Amino acid sequence: MAAAFIAVAGCTSGDDEDGSASAESTAPTSSETARTGAAAPPAAPAATQLRLLRLGRFDQPTYLTAPRGDRRRFVVERPGRIRVVSGGRVLGTPFLDIGDLVTTGGESGLLSMAFAPDYARSGRFYVYYTDSDGYIRIDQFRRAAGRPNRADRDSRRLVMRVPHPRGNHKGGQLQFGPDGRLYAGFGDGGGGGDPDRNGQDLGAQLGKLIRIAPKGGGGYNVPRDNPFVNRSGARPEIYAYGLRNPYRFSFDRRTGDLTIGDVGQDAIEEIDFLKASPRAKRPLGGVNFGWPIFEGRSRYRDGGSAPGHVPPVIQRLHRSGSCSITGGYVIRDRSLGALRGSYVYGDLCDARLRIARISSGRARGGRLLGLGVPQAVSFGEDARGRVYAISLEGGVWRLAPRR
Repeated sequence: MAAAFIAVAGCTSGDDEDGSASAESTAPTSSETARTGAAAPPAAPAATQLRLLRLGRFDQPTYLTAPRGDRRRFVVERPGRIRVVSGGRVLGTPFLDIGDLVTTGGESGLLSMAFAPDYARSGRFYVYYTDSDGYIRIDQFRRAAGRPNRADRDSRRLVMRVPHPRGNHKGGQLQFGPDGRLYAGFGDGGGGGDPDRNGQDLGAQLGKLIRIAPKGGGGYNVPRDNPFVNRSGARPEIYAYGLRNPYRFSFDRRTGDLTIGDVGQDAIEEIDFLKASPRAKRPLGGVNFGWPIFEGRSRYRDGGSAPGHVPPVIQRLHRSGSCSITGGYVIRDRSLGALRGSYVYGDLCDARLRIARISSGRARGGRLLGLGVPQAVSFGEDARGRVYAISLEGGVWRLAPRR
């Protein structure tokens, strides 16, 4: 099953998360729980009591991020806008509005953004969206001269455009890794069961995690240390393969480890993991996660092979309430105490957030976090390492200690 978006009308507000009267902590109400089909989440242990501190409400938010060393938060809205939250308030004028370039049918839309590591100097950032043909497009923009809260729309330069034949499995994530390279996750082309056989095809970009070095004037170079640079018939930008819809992935800001939430088919959702090499400052490349031969740890397709298949570290079954996994972040926020080092994640259909400790390719200590977010479509992280949970219904909340 795909991460099927549901259009939910939202509105922008100026809710303050820094302790003013307009800030609020919230978990799903009984009506929200009924909509998601999830049971009410149990209380978390006293040592890790948390609250969800509201940042604001937005129009179908899909992501949150921030440039290095910057106290602002940037919220991506599916219809094609990026909003700035500064000083606890949502600014009225969008940072960027490309709504006329973005299509939102099915699982499409403006799905994420990434700031260049040298954004403070270069002003460059990147957006991932689906264009009028439904194709995946990564564009570069620059900050407007003398206007830190506005982008220069006319600075748009194409980095990559990937044909995509159907309305689902659009992927959606952009992130710069600890190595300074830009990573993106592409879905397998949609439909059910990977009908185009992209997942195991190294000659196709779909169904892959790719790694590139964007050029300042548009386009990109392929890093020479990518795993398939010298393999005949393989796309050199591919970094990992055998993925169905790697909609959300993230790097551990301390270790550089990479964790991928890959949306499943009919029965199993999975979290995949790549350990980082401290010397290379990047996760292991060339890994095959098995789709469509495997769904989670189970064989999905009879016949065929998935050479070197690496199974997931976490799998969630649809019969337990999951339908579309939403990958999160390893918590490094010092204010969250014992939860530091835990990976938090969610699901579009199950409001209950979960955590686990992931190390050496395995997960342990998995449990409910005791917080819930209806239609959890994404997570985000600000420049200080604080983690946010995002609902497609419009809410964005920070994981914060209970006072």
